[in-house]
Amino acid sequence: MNFDIELGGKLLWGFVTSGLIIYSFLCSLIYIQTKQKTFLYYGLYNVLLFVFLIKNSPLFPDDIYNTYLASRYIPINWLIQVIYNSLLFFFYIEFLEMKQYFSKYTSLLTKFLKFLMGFSIALGIYSILSFNPDYFQYFFNFGFIPLMTIFVISSLYLTLKIPNRLKYFIFSGIIIYQVFAYISLVKSQSMIEGEYPIMYFYIGIIIESTIFMLGLAYKVKLLYLEKINAQNKIIEEQLASQALKEVYQKKLENQLEEKIAELKKALQESEAERLKSLTLSFESEISLLKLDALRTQMNPHFIFNALNSIKAYLIDNNKEKATYYLNKFAKLIRKILESSRTDSVSLDEELETIELYLNIENIRFNDSIKFIIKKPENHITTATKLPGLILQPFIENAIWHGLMQKEGEKNIVIEVNRIDKVVILSITDNGIGRKKAKEKSDKKSFKKESLGIQFAQERLNYFNTKNNTNYSFTIIDLQDENIEASGTQVVFEFR
Repeated sequence: MNFDIELGGKLLWGFVTSGLIIYSFLCSLIYIQTKQKTFLYYGLYNVLLFVFLIKNSPLFPDDIYNTYLASRYIPINWLIQVIYNSLLFFFYIEFLEMKQYFSKYTSLLTKFLKFLMGFSIALGIYSILSFNPDYFQYFFNFGFIPLMTIFVISSLYLTLKIPNRLKYFIFSGIIIYQVFAYISLVKSQSMIEGEYPIMYFYIGIIIESTIFMLGLAYKVKLLYLEKINAQNKIIEEQLASQALKEVYQKKLENQLEEKIAELKKALQESEAERLKSLTLSFESEISLLKLDALRTQMNPHFIFNALNSIKAYLIDNNKEKATYYLNKFAKLIRKILESSRTDSVSLDEELETIELYLNIENIRFNDSIKFIIKKPENHITTATKLPGLILQPFIENAIWHGLMQKEGEKNIVIEVNRIDKVVILSITDNGIGRKKAKEKSDKKSFKKESLGIQFAQERLNYFNTKNNTNYSFTIIDLQDENIEASGTQVVFEFR
């Protein structure tokens, strides 16, 4: 063998194997980050191709290589080629997203490749154990090569129909690799003196790998652009949502202005009965609009935080908890919507809604808030009617102004009793108390005014006027034996 050709072959072999190691490493890193099967298959293909080239290394002495060729383990030489060529086809399928365009053909090709690898492994083991490598050689030359040629040609034909630029990388890479691989195969069969046929195989690998890596880089760019577009779409949707919210707020303001104008007109007409009717109607609309305003403040933040908490369970693969809280969240939303359609709900329904609300809010505290709802076994909770969601602002204050800033055990107790004909409901927390909560709030540069308690008082006043009831609530600052704040208690009297 000519010395220059042999030396060039060794240098080329070293260059190719080094490139395969680098490509495999890069693909593994990208796969770990993106979980894209394209990089997994191409990385495995490069690993097996590297093993094949190591086994056929020109650095090994001829006597060692000839001993290997004469041994019963020679089928490994063909088995590796079958597997890495199959992995290369899996790479084509994922890279071009062929299933999206040719689902039936892709399904057929995938099943064939899996069968081919399984059959080849079984035949390879049998050939080694039976000391007869001819079985695998016949299969490789007269079975595998013709079948792969058919699939290569059909895949190239279909590749040209795919409407994206990725097809050009695959098409050119396959053509160049197959041409040089066949030249290498033909020349290795002829065994002409002075030839180094595997050099053509090395050249094909270099060109093909370069083209495919460029293709992968282009695909990474497309994935990045797709991610950017998705982020821009989310931003656009958020802006649209904000615009809708502003429109809704403007609509509420217009409705208030219209009612005020209608009341002024009624005053000018001096019709006492009409004035009384319009006044009641106006107060009803004001109450409902304020309730809507309260919900527009509470629901977006509460819903956003609740869904984020449930999402965290899904990310942690805690499907049981995610399903549990998602069911409670759906039930809570349904109850809120149902309460918005009526003027009043039973105390029993209100307590059920509050229990659902506490369960959802407690997710963000890792279930550290212990809450108890005590109610009598009799029918007073079903017979007592009150405005829907009237208790929610008090529970929210207990959590965010009392318990959130407290270290140690956090408790909320809701208790219902009846004294004579008066139904008493108390909400007791062991938080830091209103005084400390106000001091902490005053230190913040940004202060958000809470209107929930004020709206609750106005809704109770309207409910009393409309239903001839005498509902009221009192807020009590609790103290321990050292006259230190030990929590807050809200006491409702329904009479």
